[in-house]
Amino acid sequence: MLREKVGIGPGLLFMVLYVSIFSYGVSQAPRVAALHMGNNGYWGFLLAFAISIPVILGISWLGRRFPGQSVIQYLPQIVGTILGKLLGFIFLMAIMVLMVWTSRAITEEVSLYFLSRTPIWATVALFLLVALYAAYQGIEGVARLAAFVFPVTFFFSFMAILFSFQNFELDKIRPLFLINGFTIPLGSVHMFYPFIVLLTVLVINPYLTEKQKSFKAMTGAAVLAFLLIFATIVSGIGNFGASGILRYSYPVLELTRKANLPFVLQTFGLFFGATWLSQVLVATGFFYFVLSEGAAQLFNVSNYKLFTLILFPVTYVLIMLPSGIIDLRAVFPALRFGGFALTLGFVLLLPLVATLRGRGDQDNAS
Repeated sequence: MLREKVGIGPGLLFMVLYVSIFSYGVSQAPRVAALHMGNNGYWGFLLAFAISIPVILGISWLGRRFPGQSVIQYLPQIVGTILGKLLGFIFLMAIMVLMVWTSRAITEEVSLYFLSRTPIWATVALFLLVALYAAYQGIEGVARLAAFVFPVTFFFSFMAILFSFQNFELDKIRPLFLINGFTIPLGSVHMFYPFIVLLTVLVINPYLTEKQKSFKAMTGAAVLAFLLIFATIVSGIGNFGASGILRYSYPVLELTRKANLPFVLQTFGLFFGATWLSQVLVATGFFYFVLSEGAAQLFNVSNYKLFTLILFPVTYVLIMLPSGIIDLRAVFPALRFGGFALTLGFVLLLPLVATLRGRGDQDNAS
């Protein structure tokens, strides 16, 4: 299959992964942590990050084993043509579900806080049009856009989270040694969902110019996103308490409203919301490209740009579908468990099967 003669280095890979992990993961993280782990919620996210390390190792190993191919292309080599095509389709559907669910939740959040008088259908259309434009530019365009927004968005995100600790109460944080049975291990599975974004590297692997540095880039992006989301969870519990967080549908924006800049009347909530939304748009464009590229590879089409246009009406209908039909909060736990199982299944079982069957470039993988 033909592809663009472009590539992204470890720096651009770091930028696009960080933006995607943070923007897709931070919004619901305090609520999920408080719901499943109470005042010990931050501990579950720490364990979730530990689980992401072997996932990164598996993705890096697969990238070296099959240096010129994406997961859609080498699955048939590993498990056979029919099963490989089926698994590739399931893989893309999982990414589609993640993008659709997150896009719907984010557009509802934007409508509630920023565009309350704008119909949800118009918000979704605008949201997707921006993502379509970014995806149409290709992986290099999306990655450079992520690098462009990274400095400003990181600064305001960091400052908003830092200033939110002004009303922090240490008594609301339960000590680490008070762990109730299996609550924490189960909670770490729920908190793993931000790191599902790492699966996208399996599709864009042929575009990576320095595959030997992919592990460092993925780890760096995961570490930085983890630190900011971890601080958000700790600040949220310290400000509201676990029970207080559950009163809010979107506690992160409520938290950043408390981040008052000294000697200035304006809060950091607006700055955080605007920069977070910028990251979300870039991340959605990145996911849109991954879906388009993966679909082109699955159907042996030489140009992914055709699928950016085909996917627009399909994605729009799927995002609008949950309105009045599907309870997003009821579906979210199933998506977290399913995404966790799929992520571990792909990056831990595929290397094992590839090794047993002797598929791929064995010298590079070692």
